[in-house]
Amino acid sequence: MKIMSTNCVIEQLQPEHFTDIQKLYSNKQVRTYLGGVPSNSYIEASFKGMLEAPFPNTYLYITLKETGEFIGLVSIDEYHDKELYELSYQFLPQFWGKGLAFEVLTQVIQDGLNYLNIESIVAETQTANKASCRLLEKLGMKNVQMLERFGQEQAVYELSKNNEPIRQIIALSGGGFSQQNPSFIDEYILRQTQKNERVKICFIPTASNDAQGYIEKFYTAFHHCDATHILQKDMHDRSIREKVLAQHIIYVGGGNTGYLLEKWREYGFDKLLKEAYQKGIILAGISAGAMCWFEKCYSENTYDDFEEWNGLGLLSGTYCPHYNDQERRRAFDRWIENHPTLQAYTLIDTETLHFRDEKLVAKIQTY
Repeated sequence: MKIMSTNCVIEQLQPEHFTDIQKLYSNKQVRTYLGGVPSNSYIEASFKGMLEAPFPNTYLYITLKETGEFIGLVSIDEYHDKELYELSYQFLPQFWGKGLAFEVLTQVIQDGLNYLNIESIVAETQTANKASCRLLEKLGMKNVQMLERFGQEQAVYELSKNNEPIRQIIALSGGGFSQQNPSFIDEYILRQTQKNERVKICFIPTASNDAQGYIEKFYTAFHHCDATHILQKDMHDRSIREKVLAQHIIYVGGGNTGYLLEKWREYGFDKLLKEAYQKGIILAGISAGAMCWFEKCYSENTYDDFEEWNGLGLLSGTYCPHYNDQERRRAFDRWIENHPTLQAYTLIDTETLHFRDEKLVAKIQTY
């Protein structure tokens, strides 16, 4: 699994990364405020500990997307008192001052508070390390404590979740329960709820005209959840609003995008989904179920010709799944030329986008 930020690749630390980590720990500039360069035996022991640390302790190997160069290490692991989790980071000096640390740490903090199911995160740095203090403040962390550790004055910063619901949309191009069981990307979706109770997840198969086989695959994949589904005939029900707003996740299946949008608007179901989104219910979907959240959709109609529709507009721009399909790619590329101001997201079948509060926070690639 890899998560992409704008310029970097963030991935789980692996045994083959030892040489780069040893180089990082041996750099005098990097270690200026970290107690100096440690011995080789200490580096080896630390690396072994990172690989063997239990979840949710997480150690992330960072490279440049364009060149593949190693640039640093970021971790979220148990803080000194064992009751909190700490954000730590080390970047090679040649990559300082380029905004890369802020970019990567923004992504990692979001995952730390959501994907890892952590309520708050702290960071500790020497007060003498002015650049690090400025970075943590820029990340929105608050200085909550001053203390002495290792003979130096330290500043402790903290960032906690607020009480406002986080609006999330997870847009899959391919994969998911219809093609894989178990599916990594479906597990990723479930983790975003951060619920200690059984996750309540509802499947909307409108785009497939409520295909029974599709619904059965959904229940097989999510048997460990409180799973349900909504057919088109159910959208007339007086109790439908209560049912939708009781969910943690709404998962929309693939199929015919135009048909999906037409039926939702006919039943007023589009307005209900917008209300659910504002209340923090996660909206997920694959193919047509991913396109529908955007301003514009361009996909096949019932006659297999490509056509444009207005989406729900929860996200700006447009989204093209299955971009690895040559016919779809050519059709979409011709269409988007006539919409030069429209933000276009083009994804192959192994890619997924994750939006929080209408901002793209992760591009996830599964294999």
